[in-house]
Amino acid sequence: MKNKIYITGHKNPDTDSICSAMALAELKNKTGDDAEAIRLGEINRETEFVLNYFGAEKPRLKTSIMPQIRDLDMDGAYCVSPDLSMAGAMEIMQKNNITSLPVIDGKENLIGIISLSNIAATYMEVWDDTIMGRSDASLENIKDVLKGQWIHLPEAPRPITGKMAIKAIKNKNLIEEGDVVIVGDDVEDQEATILKDVALLILTISTTLDERLLKLAEERHVAVISTGLSTFMVARLLPQAVPIGHIMTKDELVVFHKDDLIDEVREKMKESRFRAYPVLDEKDRVIGSISRYHLITDLKKKIILVDHNERNQSIDDLDSAEILQIVDHHRVANVATSSPIFFRNEPVGSTATIVSKMFFENGIMPSTKVAGLLCAAMISDTLLFRSPTSTATDRYILNKMSKIAGIDVEDFAMKMFKAGTSLEGKKPEELLNTDVKNFVFDGDTVRICQIFTMDPDSIAAVEESLKEAMEDYVKKEAVASFILMITDIFREVSDIIVVGGFKEALARQFGKEIRGDKFSAEGLLSRKKQLVPKVGAAVDESR
Repeated sequence: MKNKIYITGHKNPDTDSICSAMALAELKNKTGDDAEAIRLGEINRETEFVLNYFGAEKPRLKTSIMPQIRDLDMDGAYCVSPDLSMAGAMEIMQKNNITSLPVIDGKENLIGIISLSNIAATYMEVWDDTIMGRSDASLENIKDVLKGQWIHLPEAPRPITGKMAIKAIKNKNLIEEGDVVIVGDDVEDQEATILKDVALLILTISTTLDERLLKLAEERHVAVISTGLSTFMVARLLPQAVPIGHIMTKDELVVFHKDDLIDEVREKMKESRFRAYPVLDEKDRVIGSISRYHLITDLKKKIILVDHNERNQSIDDLDSAEILQIVDHHRVANVATSSPIFFRNEPVGSTATIVSKMFFENGIMPSTKVAGLLCAAMISDTLLFRSPTSTATDRYILNKMSKIAGIDVEDFAMKMFKAGTSLEGKKPEELLNTDVKNFVFDGDTVRICQIFTMDPDSIAAVEESLKEAMEDYVKKEAVASFILMITDIFREVSDIIVVGGFKEALARQFGKEIRGDKFSAEGLLSRKKQLVPKVGAAVDESR
């Protein structure tokens, strides 16, 4: 199994979680690891703007960390054409020590599998002497199998429509047009055979035609091959020129795709007895082959968590993976590991600040693109240092990293915030899933969503719709409360809408009185540092 390391932020990813994962993946790759940044959900508009601005592809979406076929060190794919001879297929198998070959068409799609058992079965099968014509065996296949050379190859060869025959007796009626005929050095036999307009004349023991018969063969469009083999050997080997498309397995093929889960693959393998199985990509092209021995080793995927360390914020089947490292700037929560890991947690405004420090500490220069992503993440999570979570370290690192990225921080921040807070075309359900996390306080789950805006009036216009969507969520899901934090970045004030429990207690924590389901709090910008502790206190107060 490949030692790939997957690096991911939390569900409902924000700019910090996406950009920090991408940056840490570059750092790991530059230090010799094989790392890939992934995401657990759709990116928001701000993050989309950032990725487009710096020309970065968004990470691959993964909803499961359970091992897949793509994580295996697969065998190579030796794909062959259905026109390949049986002898040619056997040679490839022996040379590469494999037992089967995928057979593909001109569009590289799988149409069958040729295996040693297919070929072996042909030696037990009694074919009639018309097999060459019925299987569309090519003249080239025949020449190659017999290790022969052309004496004459017509521009328009006669098709093989008859039988295989050996011209050993004088009865001319045994030979017919379109036959494949084996002849020795008897000139009369050679001439009689050519005059029958056979498709192919095979001369044994390196026999050749005299000039008269060669001209006759040319006139009658008869192909002629000479081989050093004896008549017995030619007759024995000739059926091996049959193309594999005639004998390959076509029906009920067992194949897998690179994203198939290993557990499901095991179950399918139990129900079949093939030695090897083709692996297809998303376009159904063969990319490799696996056997049962590929599934023997420990198949746990290796994962690094960034910007979170809470179990319910991570990928659903996290327990099936091996956590190698956590890089975060939030409170220590409830992710458990089976062995000691590297855990880096610092009280700074952004995970990107920590990742940037890791670059500098290792003496590694990030690419200009990644430096820009790190800058964007720091600006986003600290609200350009308006958030109380901001530290002097964030300022220092952003200043240093912005020089590598070559950006004007103030100008870029305005462009990013404007793009990220645009509500154009967004539905209430989309807004409520843009930047949302579940928090558990003594058994009570509280869902907290934060929306940043530079245009409070646009939020006010959809406020009732947002509240209705929140109420529907509370009714359907096991949450005690749903809190929406609408933050005006430049006025540095947040409106808090609460649906469910703890609303009066939460308002009191801010010294406010709730009106309906809403109150405002000046200076409230950080969900993590300012709101979450107050929610915890409100839950305690309500007990």
